[in-house]
Amino acid sequence: MDFISKYTFEETISALDRIIKDRNLTKFAVFDHRLNAEKMGLEMNNCIVLVFGNPSIGTIMMQSDPSVGIELPSRILVYELDHGTHVRFRRLTWKFDDPAAVEAMNKLNYVIEAIARECTGQK
Repeated sequence: MDFISKYTFEETISALDRIIKDRNLTKFAVFDHRLNAEKMGLEMNNCIVLVFGNPSIGTIMMQSDPSVGIELPSRILVYELDHGTHVRFRRLTWKFDDPAAVEAMNKLNYVIEAIARECTGQK
């Protein structure tokens, strides 16, 4: 899913950081694609991926099917394009046999979308 933020790139990233912290989620990594491009002498617009999650939710899914680990932890991409700030994420659509894993996936999808909406002012 893709949302266009009502805020600047910097404000959107700041809000995303705050929301992740406020929800007691673990921030695992930040990939700054623009910075990495600059190091190679290339130019590109601001583009950052934040990798975060809640191991208690992800573990339930991975206990049911360890291969879902290729999709975890969650990621949100924030990038500038055409003078706008975009926030993109993918919803999990894994096929689980275990009802607890399905419930965990649904919860994860709900939380990720809520975070994306909040950091873009789309409440």
